[in-house]
Amino acid sequence: MRADAPELPTLRGGPYTVVFVDIGETVLHTNPPFHAFVLETAAKHGGRPPPDYAARAHTLWTQHTRASRAGGFSLTTRASHDSWHEHYVHHGELLGVTDAAAFARTLYRHFSSFEAYAPMPGAVDALRALNRMGLRVAAASNWEGWLERLLAALGLDSLFAATVVSADIGAEKPDPRFFERALAIAGVEPDRALHAGDSLEADVRGALGAGIDAVWVTDAPPACPEAPVVASIAQLPAVIRPHVAPSPWALPRAPASGRRPQARTHPGAPRPREPAPVLEAP
Repeated sequence: MRADAPELPTLRGGPYTVVFVDIGETVLHTNPPFHAFVLETAAKHGGRPPPDYAARAHTLWTQHTRASRAGGFSLTTRASHDSWHEHYVHHGELLGVTDAAAFARTLYRHFSSFEAYAPMPGAVDALRALNRMGLRVAAASNWEGWLERLLAALGLDSLFAATVVSADIGAEKPDPRFFERALAIAGVEPDRALHAGDSLEADVRGALGAGIDAVWVTDAPPACPEAPVVASIAQLPAVIRPHVAPSPWALPRAPASGRRPQARTHPGAPRPREPAPVLEAP
């Protein structure tokens, strides 16, 4: 490293006992990919992408993200429906479909179904590794109230000790109230928790603003990122392992020979999931 190279951020807190992880584009992604399904559906509705589709679609997504974050889109089913429907209509207009409203309804039905989602590569192994370290892993996401059912449908619910869902607690990331409720639900102090997610604004800046260390999950970081970076959640266990609090019931790492170690028994295992308190969204 050159002497004048900027110092990259590192984890300085801990030892951690709880890890909050974002869900969308951190643990789960759409399958098939979002734009692949959008273009396939547009073709069935008489549309076709313009030459500059990628750039204009990115602009639409940026505008949607800003507008939805300002309006609390995931706090109620109606707010979520209206926000996504408007976004899909704009996509349909961009693609020149014959009926943008019908196109939007098709996309909304698909992306509101369990079948539209799958774990990201390496996500399941990463979540298992975090649990093996003795960490309590909590899902922390801006999502509608069906997130817990989605995780169960994908067989991932047993990997989370708790879920913190914006629709249930009445606040969205990066609102400090979201992270305050997350800390309360997990029963942990800020300096013993870490949050990982793909959004710079919602996940990284939101967590840091609440006094929680953050890891940014992105494969395209800037030269001077605001937090430690991993390209995917698959890299998260190795990054935080040196900062994990010792646990008497953590499972040992598998030996290099491939032989499975004997699991240690520990009091109270398995830990019960603590449900998020349901608050009425305004």
